[in-house]
Amino acid sequence: MADNADDDDGFILPTDAFVEVLLRLPTSSRRRFRLVCKRWRGIIDERTPERRSRAKILAFFSEAGASRAVVHADDQQDGGDEQEWRFRSSCFDCRTYEYGSVVRLAGTCNGLLCLRDYLPLPCHRIGPTIAVVNPVTGEESAAIPCPPESLSWDYNGGYRRVVELSFGYHPTTGKYKVVRVSCTSESPNKRLEIDSVQVLTLEGKPEWRTVPVLAMDTSYHDTGGVVTVDGSTYWLNARADRVAALDLGDDDERVASFAAPPCLQVLQVPKVATCQLTTVHGRLGVLVTRRQPAMTEAAKVDVWVLEDGGGGGRRRPPPRWSRRWSILQPIASWQGRWVMSPHFTHGEYVLSKRESHSWRDCDRWLYRRKVGDLASGSGKDAELWPLEGAKAIIMRTGDEDGAVVTFPYVETTEPLPI
Repeated sequence: MADNADDDDGFILPTDAFVEVLLRLPTSSRRRFRLVCKRWRGIIDERTPERRSRAKILAFFSEAGASRAVVHADDQQDGGDEQEWRFRSSCFDCRTYEYGSVVRLAGTCNGLLCLRDYLPLPCHRIGPTIAVVNPVTGEESAAIPCPPESLSWDYNGGYRRVVELSFGYHPTTGKYKVVRVSCTSESPNKRLEIDSVQVLTLEGKPEWRTVPVLAMDTSYHDTGGVVTVDGSTYWLNARADRVAALDLGDDDERVASFAAPPCLQVLQVPKVATCQLTTVHGRLGVLVTRRQPAMTEAAKVDVWVLEDGGGGGRRRPPPRWSRRWSILQPIASWQGRWVMSPHFTHGEYVLSKRESHSWRDCDRWLYRRKVGDLASGSGKDAELWPLEGAKAIIMRTGDEDGAVVTFPYVETTEPLPI
């Protein structure tokens, strides 16, 4: 027995007995118990298995008919070879190069994957659905219908629709939620306006709820994406000067907003500047890509990180952004190098990819490079190529029109929330 009942902090259960109780609880409950006091947090972090395992890199390759998740086994961890799981579309029998349905990854939380079965036009037989899976145990939830997406694209030059999903977990409430942001535009050349923001709580009988959005924040930035970090979901407005934030722990689930990094307020020309949300060491980040007249072969990617403030809750301090690095990436299509998102940094590494296209296939390499190398000798003003000195960790061949995203992944045997 490590402790006794005479402790003056009111903790009357011996540590060894407390650990035995914790090990019989779902990992989500243990995460919430960390918030009780410092002693509980210390015991849970030190003595429970989940906290001893570091997150690995999960690369998700979306392709027509069947997608795959590949988990990289870190050299410093036990676990052997990399793991791979395949996820087939519910409309597998109608796969074609042009119109096949695609399984996409909305996000990962605590070892669980939220998958979206995306069905582009003209495949109308099955509506879009989402499902939560634990690839280790093989457990999968029943398919949950998404709201209709009737205007995916009008090939006559009319309306278009963009729908983004993000999967999140709030550490205080212990609830898993899916956020859906639906946008439309009157034509391909006009900005996207948000039709609705909806939230699905994964418990009981899940139902989509519509969340109010302020009139000033109803536009959406085409390349920004939707990212969930530490219990809040974020996206950029069309001008990229405001960040919308939805706190997944709020009961009323209202969308707030705060100022984006200062540089975005002057970058209003999409052809020469784009931005994308990501995560940097567990914080919200923005990747700002700029093409400058003096740079004919490369574009500069500034990495901004939200150090404090912002968030989706009320009475938060003003946002404080800092620029961490400037990275160079080629702009020639045949070179095909990009920094990764939404999992941009992994521990001491920054992630990037390279692509090589053939007639119908594409080889994709995922690289990692130590973060410290990006700032060696130049600090925040470093302008370095992300693949110089990088190590290739994952390579796969797939469809030319496929896509790859990265997320953190921690193996778990926890049952699904639904």
